[in-house]
Amino acid sequence: MTEEQGSRFDKGRGGFQRRSRWSDRKQSRGNDDRRESGYGRRDDSRGRGFDRNNDRREGGYGRRDDSRGRGFDRNNDRREGGYGRRDDSRGRGFDRNNDHREGGYGRRGDDRRRGGYGRRDDNRDLRFERNNDRRSGGFDRNNERRGGDRQRGDRMPPSHNQEQYQNYASTDEYVSPNPNEPTIPAGVSAQELDAAALRALTTLSGPNKDIVARHLVMAGQLIDLDPELAYKHALAASARAGRVDVVREASALTAYASGRYDEALREVRAVRRMRGDNSLRAVEADCERGLGRPEKAVEIIDQTETKGMELSEQVELILVSSGARADLGQNEVGLLIVDDALAVLPADTDPFLLRRLNEVKIDRLRELGRDDEADELESQLPEEIEDPDIVDISLYADADVDNKRTQLRAMSRPLVEEFDVALFDLDGTAWNGDEPIEHAADAVKEAREAGMKTVFVTNNAMRSPRQVADKLNTMDFEADPSMVMTSAMDVIALMKERIEDGSKVFAIGGDGLRVALTEAGYELVDSADDEPVAVVQGLDKDVNWALMSEGAFAIQRGARFFATNLDTTLPQERGFALGNGSLVAAIEHATGKRAFAAGKPEPGIYQRAAALVGGEKPIAVGDRLETDILGAIRAGMPAMHVLTGIHDAQAIVTAPRGQRPSFLALDIRGLQDTHPRAKHHLDNSWTCGVSQVVRIARRGGIFVDDVELAEDEIYTITLDTYRAMAAAGWDYSDENAGETPRCPKLTVVPNDDESGIVVAPIEILEDAESDEGFTSSDELLAVQADELDEALETPAFLPGEEELERLLAETEDDDEAGETQGE
Repeated sequence: MTEEQGSRFDKGRGGFQRRSRWSDRKQSRGNDDRRESGYGRRDDSRGRGFDRNNDRREGGYGRRDDSRGRGFDRNNDRREGGYGRRDDSRGRGFDRNNDHREGGYGRRGDDRRRGGYGRRDDNRDLRFERNNDRRSGGFDRNNERRGGDRQRGDRMPPSHNQEQYQNYASTDEYVSPNPNEPTIPAGVSAQELDAAALRALTTLSGPNKDIVARHLVMAGQLIDLDPELAYKHALAASARAGRVDVVREASALTAYASGRYDEALREVRAVRRMRGDNSLRAVEADCERGLGRPEKAVEIIDQTETKGMELSEQVELILVSSGARADLGQNEVGLLIVDDALAVLPADTDPFLLRRLNEVKIDRLRELGRDDEADELESQLPEEIEDPDIVDISLYADADVDNKRTQLRAMSRPLVEEFDVALFDLDGTAWNGDEPIEHAADAVKEAREAGMKTVFVTNNAMRSPRQVADKLNTMDFEADPSMVMTSAMDVIALMKERIEDGSKVFAIGGDGLRVALTEAGYELVDSADDEPVAVVQGLDKDVNWALMSEGAFAIQRGARFFATNLDTTLPQERGFALGNGSLVAAIEHATGKRAFAAGKPEPGIYQRAAALVGGEKPIAVGDRLETDILGAIRAGMPAMHVLTGIHDAQAIVTAPRGQRPSFLALDIRGLQDTHPRAKHHLDNSWTCGVSQVVRIARRGGIFVDDVELAEDEIYTITLDTYRAMAAAGWDYSDENAGETPRCPKLTVVPNDDESGIVVAPIEILEDAESDEGFTSSDELLAVQADELDEALETPAFLPGEEELERLLAETEDDDEAGETQGE
């Protein structure tokens, strides 16, 4: 064997490219974590679908009985699976095998199985350098992360084809006039099919497309539970749409699953001709094994061009190749193939993948009589966690989830892993006045430890970056001036775009602004008579009428007007004082000139803050909607709102468009968390994570688990219920021309706090007006009874019972006397 052959798997140059368009469901159905899965949704009794990964339990790839053929381990553990994927935009493979956030054939979506292999972003592919055989192989399919971080809320609207298709959608029972075509039971919807698969059927007429799609759904759901019936559904679809590649792929895989290897081979080759690629090469090779032609399987694998192959698909070929070598009696070669794969796997390879490869290695060792080595390796395998046979109840709970979008985003990974820099507000986020906010400093430091850069962004132009950092450090934030972006710095950047360096400037503001202007090279003047080219106004608590009037005079004479920020209010212990924006408005009104505004909510300060530390994927964190959140949205970046400052949960639920955060958290610690998707249900209710069900009535009343919230009360709810309520409130407002729901005051607690569970209040009966009720007179009688002396002796009988007892005793005496006389 040549070295070129021996290194075929170098850097992912493997074949078997089952590129699946529906693995990109994030473009259409929005990462609906399992509830919108297409083929083989496990949301009813019809089965799991094309999720065929039950390592060893039903044979196939990685089976412990590789020598018996059909080594393409259909792997029914629901971890990965399905109809032979084609994993790029060119294909429409039957196996959508995304993680649970993008659906996929009955996938249980267990995150522990998604890592490592099968990732499209993984260019660290396998290279086998040994030159003593034609090692090929396959890597069990479909363990990708492609849905990983996409926010389930990030769904694209339905395509035109989808909308057109819905005109023909049906969930009624379908009985074909053709007796050979299996019945489609009621409740099966073509919408369960992935959007990309539906697009592949666009050449069909509406009713026929609906029937074909539903047959494919049934095939996917039945392939493991009843391969024969799955095959019949795929065959029916093929009879109606035999020129569609995804339909032929279904025929190939169901034929393979039901043991029809000759037919599966024909269908696999038909799919490849239609697509012009190397689809289903591992299936083809394993069919040859099933037909007793392992040498042909080896030949197919050896001829497979493996350029661009995913790790998952390399595993498939590895396992088939090892099994085929064992079939030929070449157990040593089969062992070397697996050893080569294990030697070059990346460090973060999925543990499930490693286990399966090691199980096949154990088989090869035992076949070679090396039982001691096999026993030792087997003892080192981690305990396998079997999936329960009980169907995931969440699939039933989410069966009615639709595709309605919300501005609230979801994130399957902690935010600190998704974003590279956090832009923190100060007052209300890091501190309240001169008091630190609980957990804030620790959360910021933990974010840094996780690799996130941090910048503190403030509209306060009175303090310099050094002064801000010093205050932060008194609260244990471990900050330095390079981490601080002030509105004074931002306004200077704005000025440099509009006036020349070294220009004369009249400043209305504190020392922080004046020092920043001087360090930037501007000449400060004290009078409008000095002909300044610009007036810059920042917050100055000592500002007076004379100073503001002098600024107005300069502006009237042609000076440009700049403002460090336009906050109209400044939170104080006694309430809201005048902010810089209110004072700027006075000069604007007097001069008729609008200021060039810097600071929040202008987008520039966010962009410059991120650039300050070289951040490329920033997230803003703040408490005020009209500054922190609005500014982030204008800058095109997500924002996380915290409940430690001005705007509370009630304000969030009723937030207007343009001021709605992407993520909701109790405090800065929310950066360390994942954020579940808010789901809209067909009954117009919303849920999120472990929330209660939130619904808003037509007139704006809010219901939590059918308990109506009174607008004048205060309620405690969990974090996820708060998220669901925010999504519901925003949806209600959008559907009702900006009208806000009647939201009460809310206290939000962590999800594990039982005080956040809303329950119906216990009704306390008032005095009834009818004679049957408990009235005040009854209460008086009870008090009087309490005042009576206790009874000296408790009677043995209730009134009337004593007389009855006496009569019964006399009757017994009479009976006994009669019996005696009779004797």
